[in-house]
Amino acid sequence: MFLAGYAIFAILTIFLFMTSFDIRAQNEKKGAFIDGARFIQYLDDNVALQEIKAGNLDTYYFRVPLEVVPDIKNNPNLKEYDRNAGTFGVLLNPAPSKTADSVNPFQFKKIRFAVNYLINRDFVVNEILKGFGTPIVDPFGVYSPEYLNVLDTIESFGFRYNPHFANKMISDALTSAGAVNRAGKWTFNNKPIIIKMLIRNDDPQRRSVGELIASEFEKVGFVVQRDFGDLNKANSIVYGSDPQDFQWHVYTEAYAGTSAFVKYNPVITSQMYAPYFGRMPGGTNPSFWHYQNVTLDKITQRIAFFNFTSQHERNELVKNATKAGIQESVRIFIAQNTDPFVASSSLRGLVNDFGAGITSKYSLINARTSKGSNSLDIGVKQIYQGAWNNVAGCKDAYCTEIYSAVTDSAIFRNPYTGEAIPMRENWTDISTKGPLGKLKVPHDAQIWDSDSQSWRHPLANASAMSKVTYKILYSKWHNGINMDRSDILYPQYFLFEWGSNKGMADHTSDPEYTSQAQVALPLVKGIRFIANDMVESYVDIWHYDKKEIADSASIWPSEPWEITAATERLVTSGKLAYSKGEATAKNVDWLSLLIPEHAEMIKSELQKMKNENFIPSALKGIVNINDAGKRYDSTINWITRHHNAVIGNGPFYLDSYNPTGAVISIKSFRDQSYPFSQGHWASFEIPKLATVEKVEAPQFISMGHPTKIQVQVKVGGKPSNDALVNYFVLDKNSKIAIHGVAQHLTSTSESDGIFTVLLNGTETSRLSFGPAVLKIFANSNEASRPDVYTTTLIVINNSTSLTEPKHEVNLLN
Repeated sequence: MFLAGYAIFAILTIFLFMTSFDIRAQNEKKGAFIDGARFIQYLDDNVALQEIKAGNLDTYYFRVPLEVVPDIKNNPNLKEYDRNAGTFGVLLNPAPSKTADSVNPFQFKKIRFAVNYLINRDFVVNEILKGFGTPIVDPFGVYSPEYLNVLDTIESFGFRYNPHFANKMISDALTSAGAVNRAGKWTFNNKPIIIKMLIRNDDPQRRSVGELIASEFEKVGFVVQRDFGDLNKANSIVYGSDPQDFQWHVYTEAYAGTSAFVKYNPVITSQMYAPYFGRMPGGTNPSFWHYQNVTLDKITQRIAFFNFTSQHERNELVKNATKAGIQESVRIFIAQNTDPFVASSSLRGLVNDFGAGITSKYSLINARTSKGSNSLDIGVKQIYQGAWNNVAGCKDAYCTEIYSAVTDSAIFRNPYTGEAIPMRENWTDISTKGPLGKLKVPHDAQIWDSDSQSWRHPLANASAMSKVTYKILYSKWHNGINMDRSDILYPQYFLFEWGSNKGMADHTSDPEYTSQAQVALPLVKGIRFIANDMVESYVDIWHYDKKEIADSASIWPSEPWEITAATERLVTSGKLAYSKGEATAKNVDWLSLLIPEHAEMIKSELQKMKNENFIPSALKGIVNINDAGKRYDSTINWITRHHNAVIGNGPFYLDSYNPTGAVISIKSFRDQSYPFSQGHWASFEIPKLATVEKVEAPQFISMGHPTKIQVQVKVGGKPSNDALVNYFVLDKNSKIAIHGVAQHLTSTSESDGIFTVLLNGTETSRLSFGPAVLKIFANSNEASRPDVYTTTLIVINNSTSLTEPKHEVNLLN
């Protein structure tokens, strides 16, 4: 999670907590139905489940063991929720060896690519995940709104478990590099080639996946040194060390709800494949060897910053980025798992977000309990695994699941369609002349100039593709101070100040933050306050969906400006660091607003700022000494009372953190300044999903002859035309030969939900003799999670008549 500034930068992390919807309040009580919640660490999933059964926990924010799901489904006191959000994969270390007498096999692209054939994805899904998942080779997965766009690219690789083929590719690459295979073991300079593999063991599935892959590496001749650990260990060894130190070669990664469910995902190819984003080996730290790929950086930045002129061009960029990322195979995807979560059946109102599942922000706000305390006890796998800060921290699900309840965002994403919807900034106008035209930026707009350390007006000829005007829904911060325009301006200052690097003497830079922020700076053209709560934002951004432009142009703070200013002083003085990599490089702590010791450091810094009558350069002439002093006092008092520096503007405030007891407590923020009343999220409780009920298809397709296929679809349990039905026909080589959108019949009560696929002779002639696969994806227009139907068709020669019986399948849902 990063300091919230322009959302063209904020999209680089896609907060899980972009949640809310403007519906009529059920009553005037503000915020959540519950009065608060305690998050309690339970390392053992089975113990957590027993605690829910005993009534000591209301829910558990981690998947439960797959083998207990049947028991949960048969227990009336429990309710199971499926979340299709997690992915399993491996990260490979591509760093070249420092010396000529050793070799890292994964420095060779051919060997990394071969790993795709060495992993038995079907075994992982069927045996390790017990069928709770699907094999994947891409970062999107079948349940992403983007998946249909990249399906043909993914299928073109035709990955199948083929260890013989993988072994040949590995052998060819290593032999060319001078390695020798002796009695089935690879050596280099007469020494065995050793792979150090860090296997996550804080969940049994990932440990099993790691053991499976380790055994495959051993079968092809490597010596594998297994190391086991949790995310804390991975943060130090994998993400916080120099890859050329070779503390690791392979790491079993997983992403559990750390990416939001968005209609057009601008960030995921950057996050998973692009070096500039800082998530590849070595990050962007100049003190480390780090993976570089200029081509991937350029493609993914064009996606992230909307540098395209049409929907077609944008889709091609996504396909090309996905293809290049798979070819590089530094990060390899294995399976998208369906995580079973469990809650007490007495807990009502949970919203099973397609991204975050029941751990989403709206779920907690909308939850209702019959307990006398009106407070929830929630089990979590880990209470703390990575630093909590808004610049280069809060990268793990354990942080975001709690922090999302504490801080609101400018916009949120519909939990079932991924569309952008305003939350704390209501759009009043979205104007654009993009992608080819420009709007004039008014002279009284402003932008931060890090060279002069002052706000300046745009140049006389300044222009922008788009302008978004929005009304800000202010509230009080949790420390009691009213939000105002100084809080809106400070994130823009921070983006420009920390997003530029002027060399060794520039202390306001962090490799992880700066590498991402600096690519956004040319797109920010200025902001203009037309009232205290009304802003015009000018950006060189265009999108064919105007809501995405509005999202990209928003400015919103995650914390009061005085918290950010205090941490800046601590970081620039070398006492702390915003990112893990920089903390390692400088041998200082990774800044965490949650840790009591760091909160005390911030408190001391705030006291110094008050004694100095300190006003940050970005706020001189905007904030007076008296107002700044009030802020310093309020935040100092907060830290004194709560022993943390986590101050937000969301529906809950962070009351306490007990590191020894492994408990975090949050309480509902009932201040009347909070803009949303109870029940604000109630309309999202039940998604209207599409289901494929029946498919009528011929058993045989005659090449060159037309073919008709009929699909019956229900939405929300009723026959409906309010759906999108895509179809794909793959030939015997797993290449997509035909694809399109099924058409529904003229609407009558009898024809509701009937969709027809008409394949003409030209299309069927593209198929080859033998088996073909028909895939149908049915999506409701109100819930973008497809019901997927797959069957095999037989392609015969074109002299055969089309009188074969139809293959009718009734699907039980």
